[in-house]
Amino acid sequence: SATTAAPQGFSFDEKTAQQLSMIYMTEDIRAMQRQYRAWFDPKPGERILDVGCGTGVNSLAIAKLVGPSGKVTGIDNSEPMLNLAVAGASADNVEYRKLAVERMDFPEDSFDGVVCTQVLGYLSDPIPVIRSLLRVVKPTGRLFIAETDWDTLAYSIADKELQRKVTMAFADHHGDGWVGRRLYNWCEQAGAREIELHPYVIHNTEYSARRYGGPLSYVIRDYLLRTKKWPEAEVKRWLQLLSEAFDDRTYFFLLTRLVCILRK
Repeated sequence: SATTAAPQGFSFDEKTAQQLSMIYMTEDIRAMQRQYRAWFDPKPGERILDVGCGTGVNSLAIAKLVGPSGKVTGIDNSEPMLNLAVAGASADNVEYRKLAVERMDFPEDSFDGVVCTQVLGYLSDPIPVIRSLLRVVKPTGRLFIAETDWDTLAYSIADKELQRKVTMAFADHHGDGWVGRRLYNWCEQAGAREIELHPYVIHNTEYSARRYGGPLSYVIRDYLLRTKKWPEAEVKRWLQLLSEAFDDRTYFFLLTRLVCILRK
């Protein structure tokens, strides 16, 4: 069975949960989630499962689209993340459960749609999990999976070699930095009848708290200092180069995500 495979040092503690909550509020992620929902296309009255629901931002947005006759069930294995979800905005047609995806207990054909975002990279064996997600989707439904290819993480700074080192050091922070490029083949191996593929590129030229690359750089900083034991001076220099690049208008951020929409 699949097991969680996040390396030691990267955990969803309260600090990380707060950092990720800030990232979810950035304009880039809000725009991405709007595009995700357009591809997923929730309809009034549908029953939706949100796997790895995190702070519940997407669950609530989907709940508005399925309306009072629909229902969204959000599951996550991180208590700090779920605490933020429960403490945040609420809706009558949303419920949250602390549940690991590999221990799902929903009956077959339970949901019109399943959303699974940024989850598979934390698992040692994702293919059986994809199969189990397909199992709980109705024959007329769809499974939406989105993952990041962390090797594509790109900040434009003056020191090319330093940025390459940072990207490679952070890429496997949650297990498999290539999960994005592996996703389509995993879906094929899981037995999906139909797979619709969409790449999504996050990019911007503004290094600030309201853009994804800003708060992400501080998640990377904490990870490098805590887990990779990088010299603090080198990490500080990297952050300084990001600020300098923005000041002299050479800053650019880019990251690629892959979306697969499966039907069984």
